[in-house]
Amino acid sequence: YVGMGVADFFSRKSRAKTGTTDEVFLGEDKEWLIIYCKEILQKEHFDYFIFGHRHLPIEFDLNDKSKYINLGDWIRYYSYVALEDGIPAPKYFEE
Repeated sequence: YVGMGVADFFSRKSRAKTGTTDEVFLGEDKEWLIIYCKEILQKEHFDYFIFGHRHLPIEFDLNDKSKYINLGDWIRYYSYVALEDGIPAPKYFEE
């Protein structure tokens, strides 16, 4: 648990210094991973795009057949993604 606390401390310190935060959904037109997914979908179909970089739990329908999922953060949001019958589903650990 000490390692997680140290990592969280430095992560928050870095965000305070740079003035950036991962905890706010910026909107469809400003979320760079959503923009990236839509660009890829213009060339090739994927059912799911699953990322973890954003540290914010997000489930977003890109179109009728494709979805963007961000894992979130299991330290702050207790979130993760599980496969249920081959379909990714956002989940949350019980506190």
